[in-house]
Amino acid sequence: MAREITISYSTNKFDQWRLTQSGGSIAFNKAGRPVFQFKNASQYRRYLELNAQRENFMKGEVK
Repeated sequence: MAREITISYSTNKFDQWRLTQSGGSIAFNKAGRPVFQFKNASQYRRYLELNAQRENFMKGEVK
């Protein structure tokens, strides 16, 4: 079974857009703090790949 991947939560709109586009979600850790969570490495890789679109997102070219 694939192991979930958890990274720090970000309030940045672009990071949250990448999270939803990659299939990840916002979850809460044991301390009750929000984190970004991915069901598998494929989702996490997609999240990282989408970083290439940061400039276009900031220009409003990516929705």
